[in-house]
Amino acid sequence: MTTKSPAAYSPNTIPFSAVTQKQSSRLWTMLAAAVLLLLAFGLMVSSAVRKSSTVDEQTHLFRGTAYLLEHATQFRDVHPPLGFALQALPLLTEPDLQLPVDTPAWAEGRWEIAADAFLWQLNANPQRILLLGRMSTMWLVLLLGAVVFRWGRQLGGAMAAITAMTLLLFDPNILAHGRLFTNDISGTFFMILATYGYWRWTKTGRWTAVALTGLGLGLAGATKYSAVTLVPALGAIALWLAWQRRSWLPIVALGVAGVGAVMVIWALYSFPIRPVPLAPWWDDLAWTMDYFQRPSGAYLLGETRAGGWWYYFPVAYLVKTPLATLVLAAWAVVASLIAIIRDHKPGGLDWLSWAFLVLPPGVYIAVSLIGPLNIGYRHLLPALPYIAIFIAVSLIGDRGRSGRWVRFLVPALSVSVIALSVVRWPDYIPYFNKLAGGPDRNWLILSDSNIDWGQDLPALVTWNNARQDNLPLYVSYFGTAHPQAYGLDYLPIPTWAPGPEQLSPDRRTYDPADPAPGWYAVSVTNLHGQVLDNPDLYARFRDQEPALRIGDSIRVYQVAPRGQPFDLALAGLTPAELTEPIRDALPGNDRQLRWIDDSNALIWSADGLWLATAVPVAEPLQTYLPPLEVSDDGQTLYYLESPPDVDTVGMTFGSTFTLLSSQVVDSADDTIGVLTYWGVDQSTDRPIKLFVHALDDSGQILSQWDGLSVDTSSLQPGDRFMQLHVLPEPDTDLDRLVVGVYDAETLERLALPDGQDSVTIPMP
Repeated sequence: MTTKSPAAYSPNTIPFSAVTQKQSSRLWTMLAAAVLLLLAFGLMVSSAVRKSSTVDEQTHLFRGTAYLLEHATQFRDVHPPLGFALQALPLLTEPDLQLPVDTPAWAEGRWEIAADAFLWQLNANPQRILLLGRMSTMWLVLLLGAVVFRWGRQLGGAMAAITAMTLLLFDPNILAHGRLFTNDISGTFFMILATYGYWRWTKTGRWTAVALTGLGLGLAGATKYSAVTLVPALGAIALWLAWQRRSWLPIVALGVAGVGAVMVIWALYSFPIRPVPLAPWWDDLAWTMDYFQRPSGAYLLGETRAGGWWYYFPVAYLVKTPLATLVLAAWAVVASLIAIIRDHKPGGLDWLSWAFLVLPPGVYIAVSLIGPLNIGYRHLLPALPYIAIFIAVSLIGDRGRSGRWVRFLVPALSVSVIALSVVRWPDYIPYFNKLAGGPDRNWLILSDSNIDWGQDLPALVTWNNARQDNLPLYVSYFGTAHPQAYGLDYLPIPTWAPGPEQLSPDRRTYDPADPAPGWYAVSVTNLHGQVLDNPDLYARFRDQEPALRIGDSIRVYQVAPRGQPFDLALAGLTPAELTEPIRDALPGNDRQLRWIDDSNALIWSADGLWLATAVPVAEPLQTYLPPLEVSDDGQTLYYLESPPDVDTVGMTFGSTFTLLSSQVVDSADDTIGVLTYWGVDQSTDRPIKLFVHALDDSGQILSQWDGLSVDTSSLQPGDRFMQLHVLPEPDTDLDRLVVGVYDAETLERLALPDGQDSVTIPMP
């Protein structure tokens, strides 16, 4: 047996065991990355199905789908529609997807109306459509994590790559918005893709990297206008590199990428050339610039202001970033500064790579600090990938000088972020760290998409269905989703103007000075009031401890009854408009409301009813009024103890209203006055109206009155009401007057038991 001498081995020969070890390490690194991606994907999917559509999602879904299917560009918003169209691609799997193309809102470019019709009215399963759209964002999160992993490994090795990926993917803010159909994640991904592409060109000189840069820049510009901050950042790097290398090539390469970016955007718009190339993109940009000139309400630390604060985003970053990430970020900055002072390269990086990690997010954040839109931490998301890579490479990069304990502590802190994300599931939007002071204090720091973006309707439905009491649930919901689409049984109280399922202003039941008894579920954003016409509408609840919190975004309060229950009819008033003397004269706050629209009706309930009116009662009805109780500032209050005792006719229309009596009364010249008296047999939400027709001997209508001065949806079985009808006196001979009931929506007349649809009124 012979053996080779040691001299037979070349000094550059790599032992087989070393190769195997390197391959094994690479395999374990890739496996760990795959596990992290799958875990993040699982957290996003499983939490997305538990959250309702947020404020912006229906608009973005609609604009993307409208562009994808109809190439519609008339719907102006603060973002181009192209990014949304790319994200809406999964919706093409829906065979019966419908758009409101035949509506005035479509023609007029009114996206707020068209988007509502698209998601909640025209298509049968809005939750499925929403989830399909959200899936594309989740896939982009995985691609974002993959790019961060690749760049982190190339800069700092396997451990740095895994650490950077962990800090990014499991940041609660990434998980929160990574499962929503918005452009916050897509814009972030395309910006980091463009930056990474140009960095790769500086290292390899390959023009495929220039193509990647152009693609990233183009898709970023097609997704968010704020992506323009990459231009000065990468431009500065190109100029510095050109000076350092004494070559125009870095500037040429970036210029070629810029041309490619323009071509990408132009292609996505199908190469429009009239009236100017890329006209739709410029039109959207002009609309956006105009929008930013309008005052926009912002909330910070208990204060509401139009235009915001320069320190809004620093505060948001401090209270909504995981503490472990904050510690690591501060540690990385200090370590980098110490390295610079000692004339070392931070994290062992060359200055060029360091500039790529610092300059793009630095320019973006600087622009954000002076920008007018202070509505959410989500606008900081494009900076997070750079920060994650900077932390990992600065502290445990292979080229750095970190000790063994550092290489243990940094991954341990990053793993704690994973644990945090699991514990916080599924409530990622309202995440605040311990610096915010816990749930009793954090809601007083920030508002809007930082904590309450309309995401918790399903949780509210679950609680409402499980409670055992019979108290009414009043809801002021900040969002664009339809609560009824999620099965919520509730009574709406005022919310922001675009909110769906609202009562008309003259039917609002909420009295901020003296709310009716029941449960009040109020979105945190509405509690703050910056989106409401009256910012202090729910001020009475701000200092109260809620009975419970729904997902940290909805606070639920209980108002106890005061006094005995009573019936209250309001004419020309809402509870909030009652003067203090009128309110003090009422028996308490446990009221059941009836509504009267004008001076031509009165209502009685079986057990007695209070009438508060701001309109003079019509003269023929004044006979039935009791003595005045209170009068103040144009409002009067009466107590109608019992219904009038009259000889009844007793003819019931459609099992709903019974005509008790009718008579012709004195009226102004050239008119006929008719007074009808009705009993309510059952409650109804149908738009019921009454008609009185003056007929000739052939049955032709000579004159008529149609309408009803009481709100039928508020009437209760056993109620009675009186209606004054005033119709023009006919020019020809009048034969008879008839009265009947009909559905104002279908125009169907309600029939009597004998099949007739009207009753003749006795003539004087």
